[in-house]
Amino acid sequence: TAVDAVKGAVDAGKRSRNVSEGADWKPGDLMRGLVQAAGEATRDGVAMRGKQGDGNLIDWTVGATSNTADYVVENKNRLGAAGAGGGGFLLGMALGGPVGAVIGGLVATATTGAALETLDEKGRLIENSKEKSKTKKGSDGKNKAKEYFA
Repeated sequence: TAVDAVKGAVDAGKRSRNVSEGADWKPGDLMRGLVQAAGEATRDGVAMRGKQGDGNLIDWTVGATSNTADYVVENKNRLGAAGAGGGGFLLGMALGGPVGAVIGGLVATATTGAALETLDEKGRLIENSKEKSKTKKGSDGKNKAKEYFA
């Protein structure tokens, strides 16, 4: 979300000042963090592509895309619930005006978030049971549940 992006940029600015992320922020941390995050993404891209030396725009793109993918995987339930909340807001607005919009957004966010959490938990249970089964049987088959819910 936008809040996470700003917090991440400020934390990167703190890293560029060589202070802990728990330290108080200073006025230049946001801009300093944007530059720091771009440099970190470029270094990540260089490493992923197996290159040496300075990076380029392609390296930055590879690093930034990978970091974004990691963020989405870590926050998929929250992002999914937020998207559903937007849809619920629009539907509620069409059916019930401003009050319907608020209620529709809240209900859609809550129910979708709960459903995604439940699916995620079931996926983890399936993954754990397949891993235990694989260990017992010595199987090297692919774990379809892990691939699906990852």
